[in-house]
Amino acid sequence: MTWFIWRQHRWQTLWTLLLVALLYGGTVWVIARASLALDHLDARGCVSQAGSLYWDGSPARCGSLVEGFVKQYGFTIPVFELGVPLLMAIVGSFIGAPLVAREIEQRTQLVAWTQSVPRRRWYVAKVAAVGAVLAVAGLAAGYAVYQLQRPLSDGGVTASRWMWFYSGGLTPAGEALLAFALAVAVGAWLRRTLPAVGAALVGFLVLLLVTGRAVQILTPVKYTTGPRWSAPDDAWRWQADGDHAIPYHPAGQFWPLQLTFLAVLLLLAAGLLTLGWYATRTRAV
Repeated sequence: MTWFIWRQHRWQTLWTLLLVALLYGGTVWVIARASLALDHLDARGCVSQAGSLYWDGSPARCGSLVEGFVKQYGFTIPVFELGVPLLMAIVGSFIGAPLVAREIEQRTQLVAWTQSVPRRRWYVAKVAAVGAVLAVAGLAAGYAVYQLQRPLSDGGVTASRWMWFYSGGLTPAGEALLAFALAVAVGAWLRRTLPAVGAALVGFLVLLLVTGRAVQILTPVKYTTGPRWSAPDDAWRWQADGDHAIPYHPAGQFWPLQLTFLAVLLLLAAGLLTLGWYATRTRAV
């Protein structure tokens, strides 16, 4: 069974690892370049003792240098901060949708499910093997992006690591598994690969936005004692109208929220894979 899974999914695995390697190489390149730029600014006296840049232009020559750093590395926001969740969704959807649907389209399930390997073992083994590869790929991508945000935050490109919440750390692994599970379930029910890919991508976006907002809202928060800007710089501030006190998540809640969000994504993925198995057992005949 292991050899069969490898033979059937080896190209998908290799393409996934190649994409993650390219992403990792891109982050290493940006980190190296940004670190050299920060060292140059430090040599020019534009880095304070706290490690942040002089945004107020003191010394006077630092204003244009800091603005230049931000403009130079501003591309990292759409490429990495927004691109990593999209990459995880695309990879998970394109790998998960054909897992059951392609067997039905090509009628190969008539052979695969009438041999010595039961249908349940076939489903569980394929889901576990492919899901493990996606989880490792997501963790590697999350680690690379988490390392990337440090020099960019020091340089003022982003305000804090909260802006990288959905693209760094543990969340890309959960996002990849959620997209994969959703694609498997939709493919098993629709029994068509391409419609399953489209439906999985749309469903992933909806689930990601809903679950992310739910975790943010339902987690205990602190409140500012004054207007919005009185919250700490490293806090996750909520959007609010006016200058009234608003809720925010302090920096110490970053990893607990990451773990909570990952757990929610994994629970959703498990439920979707259960639905996929039900459709595989009852409809995919």
